[in-house]
Amino acid sequence: MALLGGAPGVGKTATARECLGLSAGGSALVQWIDVDALWAHQPWRVNDTMIAMLQSNLRAVIEHAADADVDLLLVTWVFQDASFHDLLESLAPAEVRTTTVQLRAGEPTWRARFTADTARPEINAFYTDRYRAAQATPVDHVIETDGLDVRSVAQATMTALGL
Repeated sequence: MALLGGAPGVGKTATARECLGLSAGGSALVQWIDVDALWAHQPWRVNDTMIAMLQSNLRAVIEHAADADVDLLLVTWVFQDASFHDLLESLAPAEVRTTTVQLRAGEPTWRARFTADTARPEINAFYTDRYRAAQATPVDHVIETDGLDVRSVAQATMTALGL
């Protein structure tokens, strides 16, 4: 299992999609899950019930991927501190090995990427705090994305993961 993190808007989703594309001709079975998709519920709230739902869904995806002999489960989320890594590792079967990869970008690059998506809200203190926390999160591999296109970031990600 690989945990692909980074600040909101840094390019995790685009990178994961490109990783799937790069894997299409290979022999490794790669699956991608975006944790934010598991948070899609209404009315929006974060409480014990919703946290339990998220954890149950993540546990099921991780266990099913392991049972299906998926070579790489790529999990994207805004991993803004190591406790998020610890959470996912605690939900995985003991035999599932985890590697962490964080996409990082200088603040001007991150701001440009974030605001390029017109569906996103304006950058405020919430997003700036998430950016700074994600930049400082300790991981196994860091990919500096400034000046790289999405294919190059995906290739660097796959190389870091040994694929």
